[in-house]
Parts: sequence; structure tokens; C-alpha cells
Amino acid sequence: MLPLTEEEEVQFRAALDFLQSGLWPLAHQALRTLETQHPHPLVLANLALAEERLGQENEARQHHEAAIQLAPNSPDLRFNWANFLARPGTRESLLLARVQYLAVLALDSHHLGAWVNLGTGLVETDHLEAAKTAFTAALAIDPLHSGALLNLAQVALNQQENEKAAQLFEQVLSENPQSLEAHRGLATSASRLGQENKAATHRQLGYAQKPEIFLQGRGNTLPTVLILASAADGNIPWQPLLDRQRHHTRILALEFFPENESLPPHDLLFNAVGDADRCPEALTRVLPRWQLRAPQIPARNDPQRVRATARTSLGHLCAGIPHLSSARTECFQRPAHASPQETAGLLEHWLAARSYAFPLLLRAPGFHGGQYFERVQCADDLPALLERLPGTTLLALECLPSRGQDGLYRKFRVMTLGGNLYPIHLALSSHWKVHYFSAEMSTRPDFREEEQAFLADYRTFLDSTAVGALETLQARLGLDYAGMDFTLDPEGKVLLFEANATMVLHPPPEDPVWDYRRPAFEDALKAARALMIPPTLSHGCHSP
Repeated sequence: MLPLTEEEEVQFRAALDFLQSGLWPLAHQALRTLETQHPHPLVLANLALAEERLGQENEARQHHEAAIQLAPNSPDLRFNWANFLARPGTRESLLLARVQYLAVLALDSHHLGAWVNLGTGLVETDHLEAAKTAFTAALAIDPLHSGALLNLAQVALNQQENEKAAQLFEQVLSENPQSLEAHRGLATSASRLGQENKAATHRQLGYAQKPEIFLQGRGNTLPTVLILASAADGNIPWQPLLDRQRHHTRILALEFFPENESLPPHDLLFNAVGDADRCPEALTRVLPRWQLRAPQIPARNDPQRVRATARTSLGHLCAGIPHLSSARTECFQRPAHASPQETAGLLEHWLAARSYAFPLLLRAPGFHGGQYFERVQCADDLPALLERLPGTTLLALECLPSRGQDGLYRKFRVMTLGGNLYPIHLALSSHWKVHYFSAEMSTRPDFREEEQAFLADYRTFLDSTAVGALETLQARLGLDYAGMDFTLDPEGKVLLFEANATMVLHPPPEDPVWDYRRPAFEDALKAARALMIPPTLSHGCHSP
């Protein structure tokens, strides 16, 4: 390929100036003229970029492909091509782009943009471990790259690695104290670590100036989903449910959105405040919005029904459902300024007055994943446990007879999505506190075989009596998005651990050993995403 002549070089630089200044029509005209004189790969590649900006997708594709054909070993031109492929944001397009980002890195292993964009695509396709590797590689090239740091922090947060996430968000803020995303992420990680004063400070910094986030869909005439959320972390995990091909998304942090201000225009209203114990203020704020919503706008997850899923309300929710029971749960308020020893004495008396017997369970409300959740064998254990549990309120729970006759503990998860039940997982463990990430599933093929049988046909596995109890509970919950964690007692009755809207649809790990879990997960994810698709409205967006 002959190089550009001196005159062509001048024309090319002028075209680049237009491109960098956002003067897309002028850049396009100059590059089209230059293309007829000399179809150099750099000319073709930049012409494709101008066509992308002008919405000329077919022409851009043709010119990217032509540039690659002329210079197949150019990492930068292949990087442009990968970015073009990734633009639609669908799973298929991101997989195609991934191949090209890897091709870029095969040509230049220090291509920073390829590592960062590869990691971003991996996050969007739920490959979080691989995304961590990509962002870590980017930081090895540029340790202060704010995008890689922020993305790595978000991945750590998604994986409940809260201490690591907090460190990374603080590193971002040391370089960019104005980063709203870092303040918001640090607020969440600090809250999960029981550091409520720190969390409150960063919530204020992250949301007070801008309580609304807008995520542009990939189209101009798309409907808009409005998500009402809490800044305090107790939300339905809505991020995996979005489909940017089909809608725009607005998210409001309710604690910071003015109460007297009208909601932005929208075509579907989604209440994401899911934790009744953690987010009472946000639920209080969402209720009047919900009651005054426009009747023609579809709405998901009634906040009044979310309120009914507080842990102390679970017994009432289950009352009268045959073959289903839950642990009696009551709130204990810690006295101000009392020592752990003094509080332990008061708590022991409080428990005895309510006929609680040891062993029992104590937990701090509003935390999940087994965090701040302890088994108390006897009264002597109380002072040490109270030092480990944060907050002014504690929940006392009776121990359910949850151990199987084979000595194992089991935890089933079934989601209720759009009025249907979807099995998600069965975790088996030798420890009473069963969570999938800490159970022995990876080391026990027999455990995985049992889970596979549950996922393949949960109705037969549980039997009609248990399924009937779950279906009755589902109807009583009345939520579009929720989950139920439970086990079975020796008689096959359902012992309910929790039922609420905060449960996460975690994708199976990438290892083929977990492939048996994918069909059930994908069915549930498809149903959950369908909740976020507004109906086609011929008369445009609405607001209440």
C-alpha cells in the first residue's frame, strides 16, 4: 500500500480535525473525496468512524472491513472494527467484538483500550472473572486508568468482595474526587461492611447533586423504563435485566429526588426498592408516587407488597398456608451507650421473656449473603457475638429443623417472575449457614447431581405438596420479581428462610462443569428481562 502523498496528508489531517471537532458531515465529505483519490486503510477506517456518527451503519461496516482487509495486522484498525461490532450491545454483538479485541491483543498485548473494552464486554455478558483479568491487565499497563479501576471496583462489588471494592473506589477518588460513580460505589461497599456513617457521607456526595441516572438505549424512538431505587443498596438487582436494544432507562435515587418534583416521562414504572428492612425511607417515598401513577402506565413490584416481606412479617405472610412454616422473628433494640456485656444481659432476659430457646440465630437486618448472621449456642456466646454485629437493631430467629436426615443442610432457591416459578439452585452443605458460593458444590459431584435433578424437574423433585405451598406463597407475595429461599423438613414440608425482592440471578460459573445450570438460569433471566420491556405505545412517552 503506497503511503499518502504530501498533499493527501494535508487533506487527511484536515479531515481528522473535522472528525475530532464533531463536524461529522464535513469530515465525511473530506474523507470521501480522499477515498476516491487514494483508498488508504487509514482513510477508510476514519471514513467508517464518520459514518458511524452519521448513522450510516452499512457504509461504516463496509469501510471498516475494507480497512482491515488492506491492513490486517494493524491493531488500531482492528480495535476500531471491534468497537463497531460492540455498538449494538447485544450478547451476540459483544461476543463478536470479543473475538476482535482478542485479535488486537494478539497483535499488541499492551493495547490499553482493547483490555478495557474487552473487560466491559465481559461484564455485560456476565463473565465477571474474565472481566477482572482484563481490567487487571489494563491496570498493569496504566495503574491509574480511571475506567479500569472503576470497572474493577464495580465487578468486586457485584461479587460481594466489599473490602476490595471499597479500596478500589477510594483509589479512584484519590485521583478524581468528583467521580459520582466512585462515591456511589463506595457508599454501597461501606454500607455492606457495616460502616454506615461513611456510607451516608458518600451517598450524599454521589446522589445529592444528581439523583437521576439516564442510560441511553441503542435507538432514538425507544420507550423509557423508569426505575425507582434506593441509594441505600437494598434494591432489586436490576442491571442484568436491562435491554438497551429495546428501551432507554432512567434510575432515580428516591432519598435524594425532590418529593414535589414530577417523575420524568416514562412508559413503564419499575419499583426496584426490594429490601423492606434496609430501605424503609425509600419505600415511604415510593408509595405516594406509586399511588398517583398514570393508570395507563404498566408498573412492576408494588412497594406496599414489598413492605410485607420484612423479616419480622414473614410469619404473617406464611400464616395459614398448609405445609409451609417460617422461623419466628422479632426485633431487639440495643440500648444506647450500653456495653456488649450489659446488652447481652438485657438480650438474654428479652429472649427468655419471649420463650426463645438456645440455640437460636441473630442477624443484623438489611444484610444478605450470610453477612452479620450468627448462630448462638448458649447465653455465654452473646457478648462476643454482639461485638461483631453492627447497628442498633438485631433480629432474633428461632432455629428451624433444617438439617436433613443425612446430616446435610440444603437451601433451595426458586424465583417468582411475572407470575411463574423458576428454579435457580440447590445448595448442599455440611454447615448450617448455606449459601451457594460457600457450599461444597464444586467439590462434590453427587451434590451437583442432586441439584441437576432439582433444576431439570423441580415439581417432581419437591412433590406437589411443597410446590402447592410455594404457589400459594407466590400468590400472597403478589410481586412481579421476587425469590424464595427454603428447605424441606423430614416430612417434605417447606421451611421458609426468606421471601423478598432482593434476590440476585447469578449466572453459573464459566467452567463447563456448571453447564447443567445454564438452561434454568437462562429461562429465569429471560422471564426477568421480559418484566422490563414496555408495551409499544403509539402515542409516545407518558408521565404521571
